[in-house]
Amino acid sequence: MLGKMTPKKTITAASLVHDGQPIATQAVPKDFAWLRDSTGSETQTMYFHLDNGCVGFVQIAWAYLAYTTTIETNAMFYVPGHPCVFETHNGHNLKVKKDSYEFECKGLSMAWDKDHTNLSVKYTAGKERSPKGVAASFEFVRKSEGYKIGDAKNYIADGTAAHYFYPAGEVTGKGELGSVKFESSGVALFIHAHSGNIMPYNVGAEWNMNFFTGHREGAPKEDKDRITFHILQYQTPDNVGAVNCSNAALTEDSNLKAVFWDTTVEHFDMVKDENGSGYEIPRRLVFTSTGKTVDGKNIKAVFDARPSLRLHDIDVLGEMPFVIRRVVQALITKPFIFERFEENAKVTVQVEGEEPYNIVGVAFHEHTLMK
Repeated sequence: MLGKMTPKKTITAASLVHDGQPIATQAVPKDFAWLRDSTGSETQTMYFHLDNGCVGFVQIAWAYLAYTTTIETNAMFYVPGHPCVFETHNGHNLKVKKDSYEFECKGLSMAWDKDHTNLSVKYTAGKERSPKGVAASFEFVRKSEGYKIGDAKNYIADGTAAHYFYPAGEVTGKGELGSVKFESSGVALFIHAHSGNIMPYNVGAEWNMNFFTGHREGAPKEDKDRITFHILQYQTPDNVGAVNCSNAALTEDSNLKAVFWDTTVEHFDMVKDENGSGYEIPRRLVFTSTGKTVDGKNIKAVFDARPSLRLHDIDVLGEMPFVIRRVVQALITKPFIFERFEENAKVTVQVEGEEPYNIVGVAFHEHTLMK
């Protein structure tokens, strides 16, 4: 007689932390080293807000899927007053050097210095293929400590998915979007993501990522220290429990102030996507994050988000190579990523024993559906 099969499930990194131990821990340089696990996926991504209004990200992505290893470069740039540009290209010939802290492929390189404080990013993939494409370079100076939740690993069925964060750094960037040139400084967020023994489309059925930057509401001009707040949240597929996994952090003047490991997301004002995906997407999302400040106080942040400016919609299948597309299409109907921007964003922060306050600014939003 056959034994009863054990259902697959999700076990979060936060739930594995022993009583009395901190749930948020420091991410160290080795957490950002390239791993190249042969049975999963990996990304190194820098999101940025520049003072001239330019917002976007640059990413190198690796995956082993359908007996094929793929390397891609992905980049998005939005300069106010100009159309948003999204590019994805085959990276070819991934090279990992300097104890796995320097990695490059065709069209993109990222390299940390020996102290793991400065990151140089050079993106040329667009211009290499078309005069209308993008080329940009960035210098990212890490200011805050890195963080992770527990050991960072969420156990999903027989695999793992992990995220490591440098939540804030000063960045300078310059580039060309076709004939449009830009050069400015600003703030950036760096994320290393890795999955092992599980394909990326099995990690989460629905994702929310946002990156806010601004200052305290009502602060005098001379006291307007830059504040950042980011959330990366996803819900695992139904067949592994539909469990909420989340990471979030608040920084002030590039110093880590708080880390959050429990974020709930509520969707409101659902409307059918007008751009052909077939999905209903929210016009309003309310994120409620709870965690601890670096000095041990309870903290809650509520982000009542209304991302109204459409930047780009990414038809994931349409961007994939043929062989991989056929495999994924058999498992997922329509994977789509909706890139949005919010020009008048507000986050309400409540620290234990203190009066609540608002931070106001702008926010980049990324809403992903893998169903």
